[in-house]
Amino acid sequence: MEKTRQRSPNSGQRYGQKGVLPASSRVLVSSVIASIATTFVISNYWHPPHREDFITPRGISKADFEYGLARCALDQQRPTVDRSLASTRLAAHAGTGLRKIFLNATLIDGDGTVTWNCNIEVQDGIFTKVSTDPLDFLEQISSPNTELLDLGGRIVTPGLIDIHSHVGVRETPQLWATEDVTEISAPVTPWGRAIDAFKPHDDAIPVIASGGVTTSLVLTGAKNQISGEGVVVKMKHADSVREMLVNQLEGGGKPQRYLKMAMGENQKRQFQNVASGPSTRIGESYWYRKAYESARRVRREQDQWCAAADKATGPGSISEEYPRSLEWQTLVDVLRGDVRVNVHGYETEDILAMVDHADEFGFNITALHHALHADLLIDEIRDRGIAVVGFSDSWGDKKELYDVSSYFPRKIADSGIPFALTRDHPALHGQWLAYEAQIGHHFGLETRHAISSVIAVPARLLGLDNRLGFIQPGYDADLVVWDRHPMRVGATPLEVFIDGSSVVNASDRLWNRSKSPEFKIEAPQPRPTTVLESKCEPGLSDMVLRGLRESFVGDDGRRGQEAEAGDVTAVIRSGRVVCVGETRCDDFAKQAMDEDVPVITLKQGYMLPVSHITFQAWCSYSKQVYHQGLTIVTRLHGLVEMRQEPSTTDGASAGDGYERPLESRFGIKFDGTHLERAHRAGVTRIVTPPLTEGSFHGISSLFRSGARSVLDDGAISVPDAALHFTVGHDGKSPATPSITSQVSKLRDLLTIDKHLHPIYQRAAKGDIPVVVHTNNKDVIAHMVALKWETGAHIVIMGGAEAHLLATELAGAQMPVISAPFWGCEPLFWEGRNCLPGPPLKDQLGPQVLMAAGVQVAISNFDDTNNHIRNSIWEASWVAGPGNHSMALDLVSKNIEDILLLPRTQDFVVYEGSPFEFGSRVALIFEEGRVQRCDPDVDEVPRREKIESQSSTRY
Repeated sequence: MEKTRQRSPNSGQRYGQKGVLPASSRVLVSSVIASIATTFVISNYWHPPHREDFITPRGISKADFEYGLARCALDQQRPTVDRSLASTRLAAHAGTGLRKIFLNATLIDGDGTVTWNCNIEVQDGIFTKVSTDPLDFLEQISSPNTELLDLGGRIVTPGLIDIHSHVGVRETPQLWATEDVTEISAPVTPWGRAIDAFKPHDDAIPVIASGGVTTSLVLTGAKNQISGEGVVVKMKHADSVREMLVNQLEGGGKPQRYLKMAMGENQKRQFQNVASGPSTRIGESYWYRKAYESARRVRREQDQWCAAADKATGPGSISEEYPRSLEWQTLVDVLRGDVRVNVHGYETEDILAMVDHADEFGFNITALHHALHADLLIDEIRDRGIAVVGFSDSWGDKKELYDVSSYFPRKIADSGIPFALTRDHPALHGQWLAYEAQIGHHFGLETRHAISSVIAVPARLLGLDNRLGFIQPGYDADLVVWDRHPMRVGATPLEVFIDGSSVVNASDRLWNRSKSPEFKIEAPQPRPTTVLESKCEPGLSDMVLRGLRESFVGDDGRRGQEAEAGDVTAVIRSGRVVCVGETRCDDFAKQAMDEDVPVITLKQGYMLPVSHITFQAWCSYSKQVYHQGLTIVTRLHGLVEMRQEPSTTDGASAGDGYERPLESRFGIKFDGTHLERAHRAGVTRIVTPPLTEGSFHGISSLFRSGARSVLDDGAISVPDAALHFTVGHDGKSPATPSITSQVSKLRDLLTIDKHLHPIYQRAAKGDIPVVVHTNNKDVIAHMVALKWETGAHIVIMGGAEAHLLATELAGAQMPVISAPFWGCEPLFWEGRNCLPGPPLKDQLGPQVLMAAGVQVAISNFDDTNNHIRNSIWEASWVAGPGNHSMALDLVSKNIEDILLLPRTQDFVVYEGSPFEFGSRVALIFEEGRVQRCDPDVDEVPRREKIESQSSTRY
């Protein structure tokens, strides 16, 4: 049935008496319908008009037309590296400024090339002459406008270059007000520019320079996918970023530019609860493709305009301006090849996805940053000419950093892929970029590759190797004078020059100290990759050790008062050390050999007793044998595998369970990669407190890192090692609970509330240590007062500002476990008065404390990076070259004394000195028998485990 159309009461009046359209209106409607029909008929033949189709007599302004033509010309140009820049500079050199001549230098250039007895001339901010012939400088030496610096053979290098830094845009100490590293209003912000947020008064700048870093590529962050453009700056004092910029236009042409992009976990976390953002890698790829598709459209429009303008007779024949896009122009420039693309990512899927995007849209990738699994894609990366910018010892706190090879730098560099190292300041302390190279060198990175990874390679990746990275005439006069070879433990600049001006200069005391023979100018050898045949077998409880160069183990198996040195022999019978010495052990050794006891011959053996260290005291690699394994106090080990994956952790308490304090012994798991690698490195005992989100941790335990489960003998050595509290903000804003309530509650537990649990009564009497994790001097002062009031054995851990109260701490006999030890890292406000150490100050914080009579140990309470294997090196750094006894105390005896831990007869033997890079663990002796022989630093990779299990299953 046909429906009746309803009409309004006035509809008839609107259109005529009977609702019929007037004749004129009917003609108009018919015409419109005919036009629509015609459009549909010819739609298959229609095409969008070209730009030239819109040319009208009106046109655009002359200024807009000329701007467009200029842009079109620029679109045809690419940034280039002007190889004649140095020559041009020398030709234009006026020679009017003060001339500096460095005499008798040992030059290690940016590519690792060594030149002995070198003389270097600097004037007007550039190197003007480099020669080994002193006669070349006779005329200049006699000039009144000349300053001579006789280096006495000390090493000089070009300034180090950090190609991945956030200095100035993530200022330290970190505050909400100054956090400007990533614009997270959208997943893609290519229009962002680091230069717009750079703070030239960042306190980190002089500290970074004091580590020998003269140039940094400051990048935007990795919380979103395309965060914007970086900027290259010199690490010198200035009131404006403009004064710090590297002049990119000096050689003419287009400047070098640098884009930061990122893939992986950071973006998933940032946008997981944002409706418009990606929450998976699938979404990340979509956003990349969407952004580059938008940029490709803009580029096409620009090219079409330029084609039309090329045929035009003037501005009057062009109707539209040159297409501009503030949002997408940076990516348009990427597609044109004008921008060096730097991509943050770790996993192989991230690398391959980015390669796919580059192929789809036709842009090049300059470097993969971090990329700690790039060693699984070596052929793909090398064949594409992509570089890798990574770490040597940063892994484990999230999935994409897990199962990383310790040999990663060596594998990448040896494969022919350009490789650079970074500190990613402030993720890692920017002062010690050389430390990254040192650790990489230890794990097999050749000396020349280690040097070039922080100088020449980053210069090339910046497109600035025509002026940076080498000490050559015409290059920027960025130069570092070192107190020893830069690959040695504790290597420190004595003076740093940027553009010919001294920005850091150590005291005369430090200059004079570097003349000591212990400050060697030869590079250490990397850790041996091959293991000599040995009679060492797991389970041995009887053996004779020969070839010990130095032993700190006495005849009772414990720390001796003085180290035995020379050609030392040790005899172990029935799981006990019966003799350590030279000729006096001959009879014991002969008797053992007569009874067919295995003789293990070592090459430069060192023997360390197993002692207890905090956080990071480990004794991992070395060519010398020491009779001692190390004990570490740590925040995570045994309780956490990947900090950012809650399912892999023990969980955290609210920090208010005072009546029934938690004990970490009930949560320790012995099957993690962190414990496995720690044990392989010689860290045999670990102290870990319970995890908390508040102030009160609970009771820590001392356990064996090499145990298989809690059922093993001695797995939990001391179930109640110490009470642990965190007092302070610890990076939270504001602190929860307040610092006032934290200090008040701790005082109450040691005084009026000590009846809540027997552990507090023991703590109040000093029978169990109370470890207070804090950095702030005023909190430390409150702890000194609390010590005087209660008599409790209070230990400060962290102690960034403890040096300011060295006298008071010594008077109260309050020990400090310094973590980290190696300089000023004021990530948060309450540690902002930390001591940067040499060359800015003569002493490190722990050295100031020791000089005042404070008992000190060193460790690390970092919950992001795993550097516990480095503790013995860092102890050597604090003690100074050659002072092995003090270094060992810092990571063993002092820990035992501070935490009231029992002595042990376990020991670790090294080949090569564990106090220097290049050693390796030869054997680990625990619970009366050998636990490991020649352990590799890494456990068997997952793939090899799977293949091994598959081959033995059937």
